[in-house]
Amino acid sequence: MKNIKKALIATSMAGAVLVSAGYGTYSWFTSETQASGTIQDGTLSVNDGKAITTKLFDEKNLAPSEFVSGNFITLDNTGSLDQVLKLTYSASVDKAPATPFKIYYVALKYKSKPSGDVLKNWKQEWEKGFFKGNHNPAPSQARSLAAAPALPALPAGVEAVTGELSSADVQAVAAAASRNAAGDGSKQYTIGDNEFFTLKSDQFIDIAFDVKLDENAGNEYQAATYSAKLTAEAKQTDDGAKYASEIKK
Repeated sequence: MKNIKKALIATSMAGAVLVSAGYGTYSWFTSETQASGTIQDGTLSVNDGKAITTKLFDEKNLAPSEFVSGNFITLDNTGSLDQVLKLTYSASVDKAPATPFKIYYVALKYKSKPSGDVLKNWKQEWEKGFFKGNHNPAPSQARSLAAAPALPALPAGVEAVTGELSSADVQAVAAAASRNAAGDGSKQYTIGDNEFFTLKSDQFIDIAFDVKLDENAGNEYQAATYSAKLTAEAKQTDDGAKYASEIKK
């Protein structure tokens, strides 16, 4: 009899445990939802970061009063972000100061790049106001410059700026570069202004430099070599953005 009672008690306790365990597996009504997102960074690039193969100019046998009509250098915003360009022009002469070399530039900005002939003709119209005193095209360019027809005013959507570079500023940049001095090397001559040199992702700038050897240049410039370099840097348009040359390494 005692064994039967013990068996009943054990059975009832096991049932209670099972019932208790069964109640524990029940769940409340629930629901959930999710949201996700991604961020794709933009790109900042001028000419895909590649070196420009077009030469600023390439002329021989220049004489006092003559000028070289430079080639157009294309600056293309190849990134997805708007950018601001800073252009630095530096020059040097191997035998004497660069002072007698007068430097003028014309820059054109647009969305649809015109043909080379159209650019050349536009440039010649702007060149008419560049030079003072006696000025003659370099012998190798005289025929092509004379043959170009005049064009009407620039079409809508095309912006242009022109100017003269200060020979003193150009020489200071060249001298600082040759000394490789940290303090002086930071001095740069900026061409144009931020408004014109701000490029949207679908815009180009073509810029060309004309160089004239002043008629007062003396014999020390015979067989001299004039060398020039143009550096274009791009930065974001956001407040506080810096050019690569301004960032301390």
